[in-house]
Amino acid sequence: MAEETKTEGAVNPGKRSQIIDPTPERRKHITEMFYAFLEDKISLAELKGITREQLYQLAEVGHTKFKHGRLEEALKIFQGLIILDHKNAYFHGMMGAVHQKGERPIEAIIEYSQAIKLNKRDIATYVNRGEVYLRHKNYKKAAEDFRNAILLDRTGTNLWSNRARSLVIAIKRSIDADRRTPVGRRRSR
Repeated sequence: MAEETKTEGAVNPGKRSQIIDPTPERRKHITEMFYAFLEDKISLAELKGITREQLYQLAEVGHTKFKHGRLEEALKIFQGLIILDHKNAYFHGMMGAVHQKGERPIEAIIEYSQAIKLNKRDIATYVNRGEVYLRHKNYKKAAEDFRNAILLDRTGTNLWSNRARSLVIAIKRSIDADRRTPVGRRRSR
């Protein structure tokens, strides 16, 4: 006679539910995974069995929404991706870009900073964060970010580092323009 296990009102003949009665090996595996998650050694995506490929497919959808100006949809996608994998620099960088385009500079800087913390060699993130600083006249921080981007590509072949090189000129022009503007006129803007 086949063994029966009831789960949520249904009868599953011949099959034991791993949730209700997992094998000792499965129980050990689940416990190890849960502890690894609690110790921040694995992401929620890894805990739930979501593959990197699946995450990047969703990120591609989010990037497409971003490119077409559908910022609220892109924001929701990247918020979800960050929840699933909070240690992914690309997801934080894209979230920074969404905030930057949505004119939320503080949030953009926070996300770009997190992306840089996770990947110190991401030239595009340095340039994007530097642009936010430049737009808000924080020339010192903008120059630091552009400098980092330029130093990561000494050959001058990366488009982002070349953009940083041209933005250094923009910093100089902005500083010169600020010096020429009378103090009283600066405040009235």
